Amino acid sequence: MKKILLTLGIVFMALPAMSSPRSVSMENIITSAEGEKVDVTMTTSGLTMSGIGLVEYNDKMYASHLVYGDNDEVYIYEIFSGLPTKSYVKGVKDGDKILIDLPQPIFYEFDPDLGFPEAYYMSILTMRDDWYWPEEKSTLTLSIDAAGNMKAEGLSRDVILGVADNDDDTWIGLGAWDLTISTTREDPVTLPDGYEVTENFWTSVGNEYGWQVNFAQGGEEVYFQGLSERLPEAWVKGTVDYDDTTATVTIAQDQYVGEYMGYPIFTKCVRTSVDDKGNVFLEDFMPSDYAFKLVWDFEEETMTAEDRNVLLVFNVSKGEISLLNDLMDMKLIRQDSFEGTPEAPYALKFEDAMQEEGFSLFTFTLPAVSTEGDYLSLGDLGYVVYVDGEPWTFDAEDYEIEESLEEIPWTFDKYWICKGYQSPVHTVAFFVEGITTLGVQTVYRYGGIETRSEIVTINVDELEYVEGLDAGDQVDKVTYYDLSGREISSPVNGIFLKVSRMSDGSIRTSKEAR
Repeated sequence: MKKILLTLGIVFMALPAMSSPRSVSMENIITSAEGEKVDVTMTTSGLTMSGIGLVEYNDKMYASHLVYGDNDEVYIYEIFSGLPTKSYVKGVKDGDKILIDLPQPIFYEFDPDLGFPEAYYMSILTMRDDWYWPEEKSTLTLSIDAAGNMKAEGLSRDVILGVADNDDDTWIGLGAWDLTISTTREDPVTLPDGYEVTENFWTSVGNEYGWQVNFAQGGEEVYFQGLSERLPEAWVKGTVDYDDTTATVTIAQDQYVGEYMGYPIFTKCVRTSVDDKGNVFLEDFMPSDYAFKLVWDFEEETMTAEDRNVLLVFNVSKGEISLLNDLMDMKLIRQDSFEGTPEAPYALKFEDAMQEEGFSLFTFTLPAVSTEGDYLSLGDLGYVVYVDGEPWTFDAEDYEIEESLEEIPWTFDKYWICKGYQSPVHTVAFFVEGITTLGVQTVYRYGGIETRSEIVTINVDELEYVEGLDAGDQVDKVTYYDLSGREISSPVNGIFLKVSRMSDGSIRTSKEAR
């Protein structure tokens, strides 16, 4: 099997090197620190590189920590979430200030495929000749307020805290002109004592996929658990106003619901627009006093978004749109039973890239609904892939998973076995050649009863696209998402979802390793 080396890769504009490149030693990168650990929330605004050039970001929030060591030393972990270096920068506490001497090395990794190391350092950079260049030596000062929160002094759009390449001392396109570090962490929404939880509401996403949402009510207050598919334990608070056979449930913005992969997540409302081709675009946040509304129909036992042009989203930041989950055409459905036979898979597709990439991709859609149109319990769904008529075992070593699997859980999404973001589309990789047929079958075990869909099969050697994309298919736009579903401008270390919009309007998804 051919493996792909996971390395840290940064995309940046080609610029001339400085006339006298300055080498920064990478031997003293700080990857651990001893002392008192304090959890903090970082908030930065600045610039990052994307496929269209530099883009501005505002109030990006993420969880990090400080370590207070001996001799007034302070270690700050990963100031830039967009560059996961797993290293610290070191400062010294001096009264109500923390002084950080720069530059400091933050990342080093030798890439045998490239034949040279990738190495980066943090520095103060100054705008000169329409670009940012690192200073030879500088000091970043963090002022500490009475509550223990910190703010960087002296940064502006002309003087930023950024990251440079150690090879030629060029800025890599990541920097901040505003940095605050908060030691006060918000408490997430929780369910008060004495509330009775009603299970088995389901959030509708399209017609083939939804997930369970728990509901609790106490007077005019209501609580939802699991509105965000990626935060199934998180609670969101609402209020309810009654009117005969219906009621209106109101959900306020800026509720802190919990943390996901180091990022604090908040409820926000986003205005959308739709073009003449049906493509949905996120326009901007609604005003801070706007609240999301659901119409609750008691007879139908449904809750439906009052305004379809406004999305309730679970957002990484209070200052810019950076989604963990969005709830398009949100509808909650009360369903008492989840028995049934799963719908058959469809839209099977095989893309052979063994010669070029070392792996091939098998993509298919697995509706999470029964043949009667009811939602099925996602935790009881799985699927089996058939190669040349025989069940395929996904080897633990080949697929980088904990144990070998013949039946894959419907919700499984890791490395080379992928579930599409908020969709029933699944993709698996193959590292072998000579496959003749591929098939897939949905398996459902609910209430002690097992049901299965039919096995749907395609003949690989009869597919026109078996050797790659058709010549007439042109890629109009490529967008990358990390494994938490957030759009990213430049893939770095790890595995990413690549979404290609084709010239014919179709969309193709795959995962890339870097």
